[in-house]
Amino acid sequence: MKRFLISLFLIIGMVFGVQDSLASDYSKISTNAKIIKAMAALEGIGRRDVLAILNGRNSTRRPIRVMFRDFAMFGYEDCEAITVKTKSGGLVIYINQEHKSASPECIACLLAHESQHHTFTNSKAEELRAWISETHAWNEFVKRNKTLALSNEPLAKRENYIAKLRAKKGVAGIQKIIASNPVYAGLN
Repeated sequence: MKRFLISLFLIIGMVFGVQDSLASDYSKISTNAKIIKAMAALEGIGRRDVLAILNGRNSTRRPIRVMFRDFAMFGYEDCEAITVKTKSGGLVIYINQEHKSASPECIACLLAHESQHHTFTNSKAEELRAWISETHAWNEFVKRNKTLALSNEPLAKRENYIAKLRAKKGVAGIQKIIASNPVYAGLN
């Protein structure tokens, strides 16, 4: 009986270990250690919705690749991250390489935002959904680790600004950012 129980516990442990490793296998999305830590951080706050989109539950039915890129060569040096459709019909999220040293939590917030652009509806409603997803992630990270809000890194300052604006003015505060940003001027 003892051997049976020991064997049973070992088998259960192996099964759950395999499931954990499968749940945390982000190799189809990125090979960058910082980006992988950001996805693990999203998993840690329960943002499986974002991870599902990144893993293929999106308009392309394929994993979305995520990588750092030099935005200056694209003329997007003021952008934090962008989502683009590839020639083969896949999606890639590019994060401005100036954020390579940002915390995984800040990168995770950008992923929460950019993942919402998988439908390419190019609307103010889509942008609002993306900003809300981003602030939701940041608020969850700060709730678990208050010191994140004290960081001087540029992305943390951005997240704090957006979170405070949303806390004070609600969704209308974010809508105002979207309405006043020339990047979004042509959106419906």
